[in-house]
Amino acid sequence: MAEEKKRVPLLEKYRSYLKQADFKIPMEVWLAISLGIAIGAAIILFIIITMLELPVSPLMSFIVFFVLVDIFLGYPYIKAMRRVNAIEEALPDALKQMADTLKAGGTYEYALREIATAQYGPLTKEMDLVLRKLEEGENLENSLKSFADNIESRLIKRSIVIIIDSVKAGAGLADVLDEIAEDMRAMHRIAQERKSETSLQVLFMVAAGSIVAPIILGLVSSIIQLFIQASSGLGISLAEREAALGIRDLIILLMQLYILVEVTASGIMISLMREGTIKKSIIYIPILLLVSYVVYYTAAFISNMAIGGAI
Repeated sequence: MAEEKKRVPLLEKYRSYLKQADFKIPMEVWLAISLGIAIGAAIILFIIITMLELPVSPLMSFIVFFVLVDIFLGYPYIKAMRRVNAIEEALPDALKQMADTLKAGGTYEYALREIATAQYGPLTKEMDLVLRKLEEGENLENSLKSFADNIESRLIKRSIVIIIDSVKAGAGLADVLDEIAEDMRAMHRIAQERKSETSLQVLFMVAAGSIVAPIILGLVSSIIQLFIQASSGLGISLAEREAALGIRDLIILLMQLYILVEVTASGIMISLMREGTIKKSIIYIPILLLVSYVVYYTAAFISNMAIGGAI
């Protein structure tokens, strides 16, 4: 089973995220809309930069394309993960309620019915589906497995496996549910502690990667421009000036590419530190990219104004 899950195609994985996010738009249509908007925005920006000769690199059109694709395609994933997190947070309380119901002499179906009528957010809807399967004649094991399959959460899948094994072994399910609930609460506390303990590191990476580095590179681009302007008054030939301008443009392009690589790496590291997974870097990278390039061009513009030059 594990090997089969690893071989799930990327598009099918993305389709599952759309399903978990309760997305009404078909995957193919959403992909076409996302790519169409991103490509259209990039082309329009490139035309504006070229026709108006704005002091902005055409590379920004690619950045806009990348950011928009990331935002549009990442939105269903973010929405699905919020739903999963809400279910994970509510599940310990739901399991505790089920345990109390079983200890009071209630049945599995009655315990599930109580959860399905309680206010547990997305978990209530999932428990209602489990209850419907039981009412339609499905056994408890298959109903719980369907619940686990609908949620992209390793924690929930493992918890359901333990519950099913306990039922098969004839163990006291109420005690097992209590223990699982306590373990899930402990894991949530650990996750929150990890986020709080890495806050300073995250702030440092955001400040260094998206603010300080773009400011420095913006200042450097202005200094390079100043040198080019100063050299034009030294009697150099037109060919030498054109060569110097070509080198300037290459250096500035490399600096902008460096910002792209650095911010992408920062987003991945922040995701690994705070979330423990590289997948959630999709949340951080677009925001950091927008901030870094806005800071870069703002610093370049202000520094050019200060030294009396023009980008």
